[in-house]
Order: sequence, then C-alpha cells, then structure tokens
Amino acid sequence: MKTIVRSVWAFFLVLGMSLIGSSCQNSNSNNEILTRESFMNIIAEEKLTMVDFYTTWCGPCKMMDPFVKEIKAENSDIVNVLQVDAEAQFDIASQYDIQGYPTVIFFKNGQLVHRAMGAMPKEELLNLVNKFK
Repeated sequence: MKTIVRSVWAFFLVLGMSLIGSSCQNSNSNNEILTRESFMNIIAEEKLTMVDFYTTWCGPCKMMDPFVKEIKAENSDIVNVLQVDAEAQFDIASQYDIQGYPTVIFFKNGQLVHRAMGAMPKEELLNLVNKFK
C-alpha cells in the first residue's frame, strides 16, 4: 500500500512540475534567515523541531512548501518548523551533509532523530511529526 501511495504521489509530483515550469517564482520566500546560534537554540529544545532544507530552484521543494507551511501553522503546539535555504544558509546546511533537496530532518533535545530526503505529501510529514513528538 505504501508503494502505491508513493507511486501516486510521484505521478502528481511530475504532473505538477510540468504545470509549474521552470519560470515559476519561488514559493519558499519566507524571509526567515536564521543565525547558526538561533538554529542551534531552537533544535536544542525539548519540543520536536522539523527542519526543511530546500533550495529556490528545486521543483520538489516548491511542491512540498505549502505542506510545510501548513504543518507550521496548524501544529505549532507540538513541533517547531524551520525552513532553511541550503544555499543562502550554507553554514547551517553543511553541518548535516545535505546531498539532495528537499531534505527534512527532525531534532529533539538537540539530537537528530530522523532524516528523510525527497518530497513527501503532507500526510507523510504529519505521520513523522506524530511519530517523533
């Protein structure tokens, strides 16, 4: 069943990318620039932190961006959500050996508890939030 869900998600991802095209404006313009110190302080909290490492040119990142923003707005009581532009904030991204985009990393008490690479539907992201909260 999980394979079918991923296959359907991949189909819609490809379909969406063909509709968006390469001239699409960046939907990740969240103007949230973190210092290394503030990033470390947030991930050190007892509350779960989900970090979305993205780039402005990444199609799958643009597809996942609304889901990440919705999770941030709807679940702030159980999870901190950060979006880090891996190119603009290379000093933070380089610490975690990011090799593809998007990469989502979950932290709790400063410890990395889970890492996933590739676009995911909102339901899958929420499942991970609930698993590690």
